[in-house]
Amino acid sequence: MRPRTPLLRRMLLPVLLALALASSVSMAGAASASAPAASAAASEPTLSLATGTDAQSSDGRWLRRIFTEALHRLGWRLVVQEMPARRAELAMQRGEVDGEMVRTAAYGELHPELQRVDAPLMQASFGIYGTGTSGRPQTLDELRRTEGVVIYRRGVVVCEQRLRELLPPERLVEISAADNAVRMLARGRARFVCDMDSTFVLSLAHLGETRSPPLHRLFELGSPMALYPYLHARHAALAPRLAATLQAMRAEGWLTPAPNASAVGH
Repeated sequence: MRPRTPLLRRMLLPVLLALALASSVSMAGAASASAPAASAAASEPTLSLATGTDAQSSDGRWLRRIFTEALHRLGWRLVVQEMPARRAELAMQRGEVDGEMVRTAAYGELHPELQRVDAPLMQASFGIYGTGTSGRPQTLDELRRTEGVVIYRRGVVVCEQRLRELLPPERLVEISAADNAVRMLARGRARFVCDMDSTFVLSLAHLGETRSPPLHRLFELGSPMALYPYLHARHAALAPRLAATLQAMRAEGWLTPAPNASAVGH
């Protein structure tokens, strides 16, 4: 004898209700599991740091990893804005970025309104480059007695300061990109270039076809210099906290070994 339809419905109803309840509990559990992570990410303030490093370069990856960890410990989320040194300087002055990943101490002396984070991350060396194998200057004084155009990259404070003190304006040419300096030097449109060593070497690697005639590092421009993070004045209270965090990370081994500075500012 076939059961009546109302009776069958009454028998199946509890089963269907149980299945629906189990499904809703499962979905609620999944939502509640992902909610804290999403909420935490949304609640973290962001800090935008400018840098000239390529995200795919060894030092670019290193700096991004260090700042991501340091700011995470302080409850901030890192936002990287990649741009040339001079543009980063102007963006910092206008308050369009919150800071720069690394610059020399000389940079801070030119911008006392900025907050230096007293935790040096790496060192940078600077040099004078040229062509030829004979009659090459070995000091700034010998460079002063030569003839021809000397190039420096816009925003390279070390080169800009030393060369402007040494040479008349008509001998100096300011350019925006290191690759352009290498091309001009290789093609005889300039006689000397002043830049960060690792930046120049990286440009040579990018533009290997321009190495004829050979380009040489003629001499070092001063001693290697420590590179520090800088923050906009509105983040003055964060600077000592970030310095303490970076120092703690150094003690933990996070900052060793540091890569050679490469197009990271100055």
